[in-house]
Amino acid sequence: MITPRIRVLKRTQINEAKWNEVIRTASNSLPYAYTWYLDALCPRWMALVVGEYEALMPLPIGRKWGMLYVYQPLFCQQLGVFYKRRSDVILEAVVKEALRKFFFVNLNMNYDNQLTSLPARTQSRKKNLVLSLGAKHSTIQKNYSENTTRNIRKAQKAGLVFHQEAMSGFESFTDFYIRYTARRDKNFKARHGDFLHRLTQQFNIHDCGRLFSVRNPEGNICAGAIVIEHDNRIIHLLPAADDYARQNGGMHYLVDQILAHYAATDKIYDFEGSSVESIARFYEGFGAENQPFYMLSKSLFRSK
Repeated sequence: MITPRIRVLKRTQINEAKWNEVIRTASNSLPYAYTWYLDALCPRWMALVVGEYEALMPLPIGRKWGMLYVYQPLFCQQLGVFYKRRSDVILEAVVKEALRKFFFVNLNMNYDNQLTSLPARTQSRKKNLVLSLGAKHSTIQKNYSENTTRNIRKAQKAGLVFHQEAMSGFESFTDFYIRYTARRDKNFKARHGDFLHRLTQQFNIHDCGRLFSVRNPEGNICAGAIVIEHDNRIIHLLPAADDYARQNGGMHYLVDQILAHYAATDKIYDFEGSSVESIARFYEGFGAENQPFYMLSKSLFRSK
């Protein structure tokens, strides 16, 4: 096969219509790679484009010590190379071009991007837990762990009530998420709150975000999650819970009711992780299984 022509394009050079159509129809499509998603989270990004938009690789860009580097934005689990049909030749050429062009790379590729031809030191395996929603809710529940079932009953006994909230509630829930979840992440900075608000505004514009909540007996939200509906995938993007919900099984109940909402749809519920053992155990308690992805990395202190 002829080596593909790979162009390096700045953000201003990208044809948005062509780009977003590739992402929409890609065999490994994920919402994180839409131009509007990247624009909300990345002050600067560029891309590697194969031919006439046959394959794409978005590259969030920062600058350190006078040099450009590629990084993984928060709230954007997987990027990498997107295509209508996987070609190892094209995938390898694009990835090697990214490694050649930048001194520092720390980027999560997507679940379909693993390359056995790359040195093992440039790829590290990460966990992402997903659950098939082909069955009805009662069948899905049969695969719950005893702890998960016990916490759901605890929430019901506490009088927690599940709701689907209006999109107008996105802004206030984003603040709730920042307060109870984001600030626990040492990588979260004040500017990331602005990025996140911009992103959730885009969910409204593109009608792809849904907000589900659990309210306490007083009627106040104590747990919730914004999910993204994308093709056959439902992404559990922004979950948050206060202390009351944590003590009363609020998150277990929330997830159970979200799964009930989407059950028997033949979609995939994507929990977005996690490599953190306690979080992984929580998601595995719903019967989720690992669909791994790989982090691509390179630094000045490591050879290609």
